[in-house]
Amino acid sequence: MESVLSFASRNKAFVIACALVSAVGGGYLVTRISFDANILRLLPRQSESVRAFERFLQDFGSLDHLYLEFDADDGIGEHGEFVDAYVDALRNAPEIESVDSQLFEPGKDWAYLSDRELYLLGEDGAKEALSRFRAPRVNEEVLHARELLSMPSEQIKAMVRQDPLGLLTMLRDRMGAEKGVAAFDPGQEGYVSRDGRSRLVIVKPKGQPFDNDFCKKLFASLNALEAKVRQQIREAGDSADAVRVQAAGAYRVSLEAEQLIRREGIINALGSLTLLVLVVLSVFRTPWVLLFGFLPLAIAAVVTLGINGAVHGTLSPATSGFTGMLFGLGIDGVVIIYVRYLEERRSGLSTDLAIRRVSGTASSVVLAQLTTAATFLALLLIDFPTLQDLGSLVGLGIICCLILTILLMPALLPAHAGSRENNSATAERLSGFVIRSARQIVWASVVATLALFAAATTLRLDTSIERLQAQTQGATLEREVATRFSLPQDVLIALYEDADINALLGVQERLQQSLASRAPSVPASGISFLLPSASRQQRVSEAISAAGITAAEARQNIQAAAKSAGFREDTFEPFFGRVSTLLDPAERISYDGLMAHGLDSVVSRFLTHRGGQYEGVVYLYPPPAADIGALEAIVRDVDPRLRLTGVPVIDHDLRLQFLPQFTRAIAVGFAAVAVLIYAVFRSVRHVLLALLPTLMGFVWSAGILALARISLDLFSLFAAVTFIGIAVDYGIYLLFRYEIERSADMGQVLARTGPAIVIACVTALIGFGTLANSSYAPLHVFGLVSLVTLSCCLVASIVTLPALVIELERWSSAR
Repeated sequence: MESVLSFASRNKAFVIACALVSAVGGGYLVTRISFDANILRLLPRQSESVRAFERFLQDFGSLDHLYLEFDADDGIGEHGEFVDAYVDALRNAPEIESVDSQLFEPGKDWAYLSDRELYLLGEDGAKEALSRFRAPRVNEEVLHARELLSMPSEQIKAMVRQDPLGLLTMLRDRMGAEKGVAAFDPGQEGYVSRDGRSRLVIVKPKGQPFDNDFCKKLFASLNALEAKVRQQIREAGDSADAVRVQAAGAYRVSLEAEQLIRREGIINALGSLTLLVLVVLSVFRTPWVLLFGFLPLAIAAVVTLGINGAVHGTLSPATSGFTGMLFGLGIDGVVIIYVRYLEERRSGLSTDLAIRRVSGTASSVVLAQLTTAATFLALLLIDFPTLQDLGSLVGLGIICCLILTILLMPALLPAHAGSRENNSATAERLSGFVIRSARQIVWASVVATLALFAAATTLRLDTSIERLQAQTQGATLEREVATRFSLPQDVLIALYEDADINALLGVQERLQQSLASRAPSVPASGISFLLPSASRQQRVSEAISAAGITAAEARQNIQAAAKSAGFREDTFEPFFGRVSTLLDPAERISYDGLMAHGLDSVVSRFLTHRGGQYEGVVYLYPPPAADIGALEAIVRDVDPRLRLTGVPVIDHDLRLQFLPQFTRAIAVGFAAVAVLIYAVFRSVRHVLLALLPTLMGFVWSAGILALARISLDLFSLFAAVTFIGIAVDYGIYLLFRYEIERSADMGQVLARTGPAIVIACVTALIGFGTLANSSYAPLHVFGLVSLVTLSCCLVASIVTLPALVIELERWSSAR
């Protein structure tokens, strides 16, 4: 270390030039970074439920849809012209692939299904429907149709002419019970909310939701489109200002999350940097410290981000606080080395000799920074991509910062040093207090540890992935839209794949039957409500044949009932035009038939066909307190190839995986730190002494957080593992100066090194504590946890640890 410092001091120009070249290279690579708001990056990559969820989103999911809500205080039905004009413009927009504005919109030939609706009702439903073709039921249904005509709706009148026996009502009730299609009001046009104020239009753009360039282009196009439509409506003499248009869905969430990441990253970096500058200047009172203190940090941040840009190319929301963390941790080494340099210069040594004498402290900084980097890099072993990103960024950043600090500081250190002994009085008082009260401090620490350990058992943990999602206005609106339009939330998904479509349909039908018998509180829907299996259709065909109703008989019976009810003779001609197909036992519903009649947008939500394989999904709608484990068992019993996924399943798996993953993270973190400490001290005793303040600080902070009713999420809890490497630094600085350099007794070491350790902790608290102001919930909680944990570890390191060392020496001398 002495040789390295001397080389850097003698070759200032070369060292500075190399650092600047690194900064330029890193700056170029930074331009390759993009921001990924995909929530799936927050989830374990090896989880079967997560992989199944990714597959679902790729083939069926709603992430590639944009939800447009049209809202008007006086009712959206009064502004149909505006919505229709907007929808027409959407269909012609180059960024839009398809638009779903209403169930019975042009291009969807629902007559294909209505002509075969007996097959959709199932065997029992078909028998009930067939009974309506003969007296007395035919008379009852025609009279009910007469009552419906009293409603002032052209759509109702058209529906009655097509369906005098109420078969469509039977079908709608079956679909509503199965949740296959959201219940709709035939008296309204489009997907209208229950209060009539809002209408929903579902749009599928051509690009991906996490392609930020496409999202920017998409919303710019939507803004221009809306302005153009409003102008057209005004020119037509109608009001266009009464309608509000809002977008929800992953496209908006992605765009807002990217803006959030950029803003949070800039604010965090500037905020922590500003506070660090103020603290360092107030302590050292020289502008030189800004040059040799922050130049290594700035270059390290740029180089690290550049390497990340070259290797990964993306940042997630949780890594937006990287710069503040790096500044707060990297400045530690600068402070510790500079304080020691000032100490040696004040003793009368020349600049060169002072730099050489700093080598011992520089070695302790290397050990301390490596332990910190090791715990961050240990996050790479945890199956959470965002934590892996954070671990690689900060771990690599600390290593870069360490190298640059060791090389740049000797090249930039000022030849003159101030004569004022910073905080000496305070340090002497602290040292005197610890020496006088060592025994009381040790026992008080033991009592506090036991008491707070008991409190820590009540610490709350929320493992849901919702806590990890960036909360933006778009995300809030998406939840409101789901509630307003009764869209399913927290749905479970059962995926199945087979080359034989009938085998797939059979498995799905068995699953729905099993759920109906074993979990009746969990409704389920699959493609079978549109496409029954061949065996189910065969049973309906047999029921039609057994009923023996011909088209001529049906016409005769309905006309007689209509005449009795007062209808005109030709009222039900539209129905008679399709009754022969309806009663034909040879007719069937097929996948190809559905696709050929424009129903692909509906079918694709339940069934896809790619590469010779059919993949189907069954949606399960469990109540909030449903037993996910029991549902997984039901799914496995039906067919082991069925895969159950969805947000509730992922949350369930996260709860099960939490303890093993956290135990592994803690074990790896402590093992890595212990090995590094032992490599330097060559003593198990010193390893335990160095780790003890960290263990105590963790217990104290857990108890305090529990008493403060702060709920931890998975990110903040796992990221807190990195505090093992951060907090152990404080004990290392003391023990290295005391045991390796042996320059003084523990009281003198504390007096000389204590202020530097306090400053180092304060800078770390600034770097992490600024995260407490983050609007991204995991970073906010992580900031709070860091403030409490690092403060507790500091007290344990500069009060409890030296007191324990002093007591152990007294006990050893007494023997």
